[in-house]
Amino acid sequence: MRLNPKRGYTFFEILVVLVLASIVLVIVISRISTTNVELTAQSEVLKTHLRYAQAAAMSTDTVWGLHCDNASTYWLFRDGSIANRIHLPAEDNDAIDLASAGFSLEAFTLAFDSWGIPYTDAGATPGQELTGGAPEADITLSRSGSSKTISVTPNTGFVP
Repeated sequence: MRLNPKRGYTFFEILVVLVLASIVLVIVISRISTTNVELTAQSEVLKTHLRYAQAAAMSTDTVWGLHCDNASTYWLFRDGSIANRIHLPAEDNDAIDLASAGFSLEAFTLAFDSWGIPYTDAGATPGQELTGGAPEADITLSRSGSSKTISVTPNTGFVP
C-alpha cells in the first residue's frame, strides 16, 4: 500500500468553484442594479413631466402643474385647479399610479405660471412662489429602500 504525499485541489475543481462563484455574483449584482436603474428611469420620467408642465404654462399663459396625492399617484393639471386633470403625453390615463410598480412618492403640488416660475400651490398664488430665499422644492421618489430626490430650482423652475 502506497501513500500519496500530494494533497490539494486539482485545476478542474478550482475552475468549477470559480465558475459557480461568478454565476452567483452576476445574479446578485444584476438584481441590485435593476432596482437602481428602474428608480433612475422613473425619476427621469417625473422630471420630464415637470418640464412639460412648465413648458405648457409658458406657452399658454395659464397655470399648469403636477400634483401628487398620498397614494403615490400624480397627475398634470391646468388653470390652477388640481381637479382639472389633463392627460400627459404618451400616457393612457390622466393619472400616473406609481404604487402599482412598487414606487412611493411623497405628496406634493408644484405649479408654474406663464413665466415658468414654480409655486408650491396649485393656483400659483403670489407669495407661494419658490424664490431665491426659499429652499428648493424637493420631490423624493423611493423604491425598495433606495430613493432619488428631484430638486426644482427657485425662480427659474430648472429641473437638473
